Amino acid sequence: MTKADIVEWILKNKGLEVSKKDTTDVVNAIFEKIIEELVNGEDGHKVQLSGFGTFIIKKRAPKIGRNPKTKEEKLIPERFGISFKTGKHLKEALSR
Repeated sequence: MTKADIVEWILKNKGLEVSKKDTTDVVNAIFEKIIEELVNGEDGHKVQLSGFGTFIIKKRAPKIGRNPKTKEEKLIPERFGISFKTGKHLKEALSR
């Protein structure tokens, strides 16, 4: 599913008198706000969407990686990654 699919679903299923451009702007604003909260948020760099899940920024430790072709070792520096923990409703829907 893409953002465009989400916009189309909203337009077809919610009966709103809103233009496609305005709907796209709202969907984009929601994703931008999630990104902003993950990067700059005061809540421990996490975004919790009740019933759906929680996105969390985690620091990944440095590690040694290898080039599979040359077998050359290289240090991969410390970096940040994102993890997702499913919420109760999503977990229940997946187990049906």
